[in-house]
Amino acid sequence: MEKVLFQEEQRFNQWWMWLLLSSTIACVAIPFGVGIYNQEVLNRPFGDNPMSTEGLIVTGLSMLLLLAFVFMVVVRLKLRTKITSEKFYVSFPPLVRKWKVITPEEITTYAVRQYKPSREYGGYGIKRRRKYGSAWIVSGRTGLQLQLRNGKKFLIGTQKQQAIEYAMHKLMKEEE
Repeated sequence: MEKVLFQEEQRFNQWWMWLLLSSTIACVAIPFGVGIYNQEVLNRPFGDNPMSTEGLIVTGLSMLLLLAFVFMVVVRLKLRTKITSEKFYVSFPPLVRKWKVITPEEITTYAVRQYKPSREYGGYGIKRRRKYGSAWIVSGRTGLQLQLRNGKKFLIGTQKQQAIEYAMHKLMKEEE
């Protein structure tokens, strides 16, 4: 039976991201609300070429539902990393629900390193860059860099630098 050496679950928790999502929802809701109020309560057309009130309601609600869906996906996103005595597992539900499994035989080298999310990978999330390889990152600037036998690089963000390094050491069965 596989013994769990390391387990981590990270979520998006940057204040600026929540501010951006909330502001976007407000920037959609307020103009449509003002338009509906102008046309229904004040009996004034909203804009130079006004849409019907029903059109404003349907369009506004459609946009808000789309933004609410995006908001809910971001709320549910989490980076899950697990290292057992036999394998390395990583998933990013709800985008990648199945565990991506990497065996020690597939790994040529590994290192916990500091990285620059925006410069190297273009930000957070699931990213691919020709020069740096793939990255699954949620926050911070520390990650586990894997070099795989197939020549690909794979970086997984972590908030537990020492624990993941210790678990990788045990997985790769290196001498202490």
